This record gives sequence, C-alpha cells and structure tokens, in this order.
Amino acid sequence: MPVLMMRVLHSLRARAWRVPALVMAAALVAGWTLIWAFEPRDAEIRDPLNYLWYFFVSGTTTGYGDLFPVSAGGRIGGALVVGAGLTAGLMLFAELTVWMARGRELKANGMARLHHEDHVVVVGYEREMVRHIVAQLRPDPKYRRVPIVALFWEGQLTGENPDPDEYDVVRFDETGLERARVERARTVFVAGRTDDETIRVMLTVHARAADPRATHFVAGLRDSHRPDLRDALALIDPDVETVDLDDYTVVADVIRNPGVAAVYSNMASTLDSDGSLFRVDIPEGAGEWPRLDLAVFLLRRGCTLLAVGDSHRPNARFRLLGEPGETVRGGQSLAVVARERPEPPWEELTAPRR
Repeated sequence: MPVLMMRVLHSLRARAWRVPALVMAAALVAGWTLIWAFEPRDAEIRDPLNYLWYFFVSGTTTGYGDLFPVSAGGRIGGALVVGAGLTAGLMLFAELTVWMARGRELKANGMARLHHEDHVVVVGYEREMVRHIVAQLRPDPKYRRVPIVALFWEGQLTGENPDPDEYDVVRFDETGLERARVERARTVFVAGRTDDETIRVMLTVHARAADPRATHFVAGLRDSHRPDLRDALALIDPDVETVDLDDYTVVADVIRNPGVAAVYSNMASTLDSDGSLFRVDIPEGAGEWPRLDLAVFLLRRGCTLLAVGDSHRPNARFRLLGEPGETVRGGQSLAVVARERPEPPWEELTAPRR
C-alpha cells in the first residue's frame, strides 16, 4: 500500500498541471448539469454562454454577481464550481512554489539551464579569481550589466554558489557547456586545472561557438612561455589570446579589452630582450613641464615613459594614467623603459616653467 501511494504521488507530481485541469473539467460538467436541471426555464444562467461566463468568474473566485443560481440544486452546482476553482488554484500555486524553489536550488548548485546571451563565461572556478574579474568588469559601463557565468569542476565548488548576486555557476559535466550557453557568449575565458586541459577545453568551446569570429577566446596559462602551448592554441584559432594566470588584474583587462594581451606580451618581451624598466628621479628644482612634452622629450632619447611617481621616496606612488593638463616637476620620479639606465639632460628640455 505505501508503495502504491508513493507511485500515485509521483504520478500526480509528474502530471501536476493535469490534476487541476481535471478538477475544473469535472466541476464544469457537474455544475452545468445541476444548473440546467434545477434552475428556472427562463433563467439567464441556463444559457450556455452565460454559464461559461459564470463558471469563469466563479471558478476564479472573482464573483461579479451578475449571474447566480437561485434553486437549491443550482446552488449546489455553483458551490462545486467555486470549490473546484479554489482547489485548482491552490494546487497550481503550490506547484508553482515548488517549481520556483527547485529552480533556485538548481541554479545555486550549478545544475540549471541558463538563458544568457552576450555574456562572459569563465571555465574553471576559483572564487578569488572570479570575484576579482567581476570587480574589474563592473565599473566599465560596457560590462556593468553583462552576466558572468563560472563553470566549475568537481571539487572546485562545494555547496551552493557563495556569490549569487555577482555571477552564476554551472557544473562542468556532459551538458555544462550547453547549460552555460557558451555558444552565445561574448567572451569565453578558459583556465583549466592544467595547461593541457586548457587547450582541450578551448578546442571544445571553440567548436561549439555559434560564430567563432564574433567570440572573444582567452586562454589562461600557468606556463605561458611554452611555445608548444601557444602553437596548439594558434591551431585552434589564431585569435585566441593567452594570459598568465598569476595576475588576475591582467586577466580582467584582457577579458574586457580584446586584443590587449598582445600589449602585455610585447611589454614583457621588450623588458626581457632589448629593454629594461628603470626608475629615474627628476632633480629638485629642475623645472616643471607638461607630461606630454616630457614623454616626447624622453622618447627622442630612446626612453618610453610608463608612469609618474609623486616623490623621491622609496615607496613613491606611481600613476600610469595621465590627467588632462598634468604637469611633471622636479622632485618627482619616473618609470621608463630603455635599453640602459638613462640620464636625461634636464637643462635641454624646452620651455621649462619655473
């Protein structure tokens, strides 16, 4: 008997929408039969169209009162209609509540099917990395409302998503890429548990893309100096960008600025081959000049200005980004790239302002 009851409950749950429909259908027939049999011959409620209107407003418990039975049998039919409406409504509401709760649980555990488009997918979950990427993307107006989805492997995320307001999670299984909608993503960043895994996943992701030329692919590598890794990624797609996983800020920059990985790569190769980074202190009282003029002055002498420090202190704060009308003066420091440590002839800097 308990087994039979469990089967019945399971059957009802699987066909939850059918039970309320059957209840309302039975009430429709029973109510019409009683009203037609017991109501006066000239009663408006006996008209089929009028009865359907009465059934609708009574079954939804609205009850306008423009039509109502007056006989005992008709009132019994009306009571059946009202009772069926309340019963069906409660059943549907309960099922909807269960369905919504189940949906939230699936989404929190990474088992839901998402419906995002033009979103960012991060394959490989590390909470610090994902949160850092989100924090870097959100201030950018272009990425303020872009959904972010993180796919995680077994063991990378236990329990529910700890940051549901910041990103969605999807369990990486046989349907994970499909549920994350990688084929409709704006950017797919792959950070495998190993570099070889990153290449295998990138191959799968690239094959699923609806339009690979319109999708930005980024591969996070732990050993980015291995030429075989870069060659393998280039075979998948020459436009796949590579980035070191040891700097999450760079990762976020590459995700929100397609193509800038080459800038970081060129900078690193420059520092490794024909150039080095140097700090140069401007002598006190040397003068004051527009930052642009100073940059051109250094460039003509084989130096590239990267940042300006606020003082000669060992821990001086350096700023990469210049400001409109910014000037640089004696007592500040510079970060420059050059082949050898420069010694600028400050007295030759044109139009100094004292």
